[in-house]
Amino acid sequence: MSKTPIIFETTHRIKFSDLDPYNHVGTGQYATYFVDHRVQGVRDYIGWDLKALGTLPFMVWVRRMEIDFLRPARGDQEIVITSFVREFRGSDAVIECSMVDSEGTTLSRCLMTVAYVEKATNRATDWPPDVAALFFE
Repeated sequence: MSKTPIIFETTHRIKFSDLDPYNHVGTGQYATYFVDHRVQGVRDYIGWDLKALGTLPFMVWVRRMEIDFLRPARGDQEIVITSFVREFRGSDAVIECSMVDSEGTTLSRCLMTVAYVEKATNRATDWPPDVAALFFE
């Protein structure tokens, strides 16, 4: 397997409903942005839309997220989120994510751990090499 990860990149505009009373993105919304980014990325870069995900013999489960809040994201601001799989450890894919504003200033970072879960057993198991390879060039 190649060691050059595919970098997912998505652009978003902060919506009014995502804001707290101070015009900042609410804390919980960051997790939503990062997860939605990854789902959009697997659709755009791997070809797994929601219908395709439903037919796969496995599920992906966000097991853990560590989010660093560096600068506030504000209403109507355009943000770009990038991410890549840093490594696979057994059933876990460790994914690095970054959120930047239109000038390239980092607003937030996230370290996401996503588990590979077999649908037949509902148990986490090691990522198969052929599936893990899809995330690298």
